[in-house]
Amino acid sequence: MSASPNDETYIASIYRMHATLFRKSAALVSATFDTPPSVSPRSHFAIPFYFLVSHAMELLLKSALLKRGVGESALRNRELRHNLGALMTQLDAKGLTFTHQTATVVRAMSDQHENHALRYSALVDDGKPTYMPPPTVIEETLDELLLLTRISTQGR
Repeated sequence: MSASPNDETYIASIYRMHATLFRKSAALVSATFDTPPSVSPRSHFAIPFYFLVSHAMELLLKSALLKRGVGESALRNRELRHNLGALMTQLDAKGLTFTHQTATVVRAMSDQHENHALRYSALVDDGKPTYMPPPTVIEETLDELLLLTRISTQGR
């Protein structure tokens, strides 16, 4: 039996592949952080990096949920759609656990991701700081989320 575009395991694999592409693109951007002229990860020039990684996080969280029986239509629900914190809560309800660092990073990036601040308004002085953790922390977070997309992770 071949996979179809309506098979949620197939869709989960596609989400995972897209997340990997966004992550690879983010790595290309972050590689410029240490080359002259130096761009700090806290610089406005780093905003595309954080957009790419937050989208990769969304796709990895959704892939992990799809592999655990959550339907694609549920992931399009307004409460979950771009809400990284709510997606993580759903995985938590499925019995998965996260390191403190990953939970902190995902939840801290959730609001700016859900409100599309990294796409549109990160440069607007609205009194809300843009959360920009060090790239090494981002890498560790993405590694952990990637492992959650394996159905055998934590036996769940």
